[in-house]
Amino acid sequence: MVKSSSNTHPIRLNGIMSDTEAIILSAADDSPKLENCNEVGIVVGEVQHVQQQEPESCFLEPDKTHKRQIYMAAASGNWNEASSYSRIHPHWWRIPLNARGITALHVAVSMRNSSFVEKMMNCMKMQDLEICMADGNTAFCLAAMTGNVKIAGILFGKNGRLPWIRGQKDMLPIQLASSAGHIPMVEFLFQAHQDNLHNNIPFQDIVKLFFFTIDNNICSVASKLLDRYPKLTSIENEGGLTPLQMLAQLSSSQEIIGNEDIVRSLFKGMEREKESLNYAKLSAAMFDAAKSGNIMILKSLLNYHPDLLFEVDSTEQRNLLHIAILYRQEAVYELILNQGDSKNLMVQLVDFEGNNVLHLAAKLDNSEERFGLSTNYVQMRTEEKWFQEVEKIVPPSMKRKRNKDGWTPKDLYYQSHKELHRESSSELKALANTLIVVATLIITLGISVAITIPLNDIDSTLTPIFRKKTWYTIFFVSVGLETCFCAASMLFYASAILPSNMEPKDESIRLQENKVRFGSVTLLISAGFMLFASIASATLIFEFLSNWGPYFTFGVGCLVFLVHFTLDHTLWSNYMSHLLLTLSKVAPVKLERLLWPIRKIYESYHSLRKKNGLN
Repeated sequence: MVKSSSNTHPIRLNGIMSDTEAIILSAADDSPKLENCNEVGIVVGEVQHVQQQEPESCFLEPDKTHKRQIYMAAASGNWNEASSYSRIHPHWWRIPLNARGITALHVAVSMRNSSFVEKMMNCMKMQDLEICMADGNTAFCLAAMTGNVKIAGILFGKNGRLPWIRGQKDMLPIQLASSAGHIPMVEFLFQAHQDNLHNNIPFQDIVKLFFFTIDNNICSVASKLLDRYPKLTSIENEGGLTPLQMLAQLSSSQEIIGNEDIVRSLFKGMEREKESLNYAKLSAAMFDAAKSGNIMILKSLLNYHPDLLFEVDSTEQRNLLHIAILYRQEAVYELILNQGDSKNLMVQLVDFEGNNVLHLAAKLDNSEERFGLSTNYVQMRTEEKWFQEVEKIVPPSMKRKRNKDGWTPKDLYYQSHKELHRESSSELKALANTLIVVATLIITLGISVAITIPLNDIDSTLTPIFRKKTWYTIFFVSVGLETCFCAASMLFYASAILPSNMEPKDESIRLQENKVRFGSVTLLISAGFMLFASIASATLIFEFLSNWGPYFTFGVGCLVFLVHFTLDHTLWSNYMSHLLLTLSKVAPVKLERLLWPIRKIYESYHSLRKKNGLN
């Protein structure tokens, strides 16, 4: 064995040096003094062997400061800074940076630094990508949970085993992605899985994946799973619900494009399986669909099993019509009415409390949809309209029948809506009080301007655009119409504010709301004529104005009205739809009578023009 001389000092690399390295370095320093070439050969061979088998323990373990810097470099995507730590540790990407066992790759994936991850793939080995955090997640699992398809593709290209390595809660990456609702990621992983899906994933994991896709509306994958595994149609989740019941509980507003494919696959799977869903499960799914207003599921169920239409809930003794009325599902209600004379049989049934369908319509709606309505009077109007609609389909005898508590439908309606009716009436009166002040200001302004406008040199042609006489005509016609419409709005508002002669339970909120509604329409028309009157009066007073002045003022005024209609388009669209709906329900004979004055005025006007020889 070669020994070192007394004056030889070994060089320490990175602060760490083993005994073997000290011997080698000492031998290297003393090599010129050696007389036996075989010893030199032995020493040189040993040096080469140590360089080839360089252990990681020969390098300094990064301290907390270095770990934090590596973490920040990976988080910010600074590859130059991160790769510089190869001097400290050549495999710095394997080092756990905190107590959770997170590595630089985990950090880069979490922060979506795809270019950083791509550069790391050039340094890392396949097994390096399988390093797990303390919670069991690989970097690929994190990519699946965050829905980053690009990074997942980079990692998958380096190591094809990653989609099969489980993460937290012993879940596969595709299950983690589906539970987080990342549709593109689930589709990507399903494409990677589908060739070996049956061989590599237990059926219980298939079931878990399927229910995740149903919960998160990942329709494409759910349909493919149903086509491949028809048994999924009858399997229940942890809550005891079948896939059909889960879909039935989705409201019409939650229905996602693609649900039709799932429903079609469900019923196709039920037909392929020898044992389809039992009647009780189908019945439960039907009632769930009726409560949520899921027409698609309801139609499919009735087509699959028409007898379900007459099914009665054994607990509350309610049929499909009862459910539709109680939960205010208008689409379901219309669907039942379109089933011919079936409604005549369904109307006769009373529930466990002795309530008929009109009693159920009289109950106050306390569903979540009620809290989405803007005001109490909107809710009250909806409730009133619903009660009147149901009242049309019941025979007169049922309107007077009492339930087990001794209430008739009308009494129950008043009792349950009494507080809402009072609040709605107060809101409408407060609104009418505010608007009547605005109407008073407009009519006062119009009359005062009409009195003070100067009347001189009527035949002058110096005014812009029109002759002065024409401007006077525009002004006085605008003021007159403004006053008339403003007075009409004040009358509507006053009628809404003043107490009615009817009993409180007979007073209609819809009637009171219509008064305020017509008052608002006439007030807006009055404001429009006030704009014309203002332009005309300014032109008459300031004759020296240029032609662009009236045009500019009119354009700004129209812009104001346009902004108003844009901001309140929902309100005015409701007004127009209400008006059109009212006119559509009026019989042609009644409509002819309503329009008779307008038609007579129109005919008289044309007859006068013919007498005067005007075309």
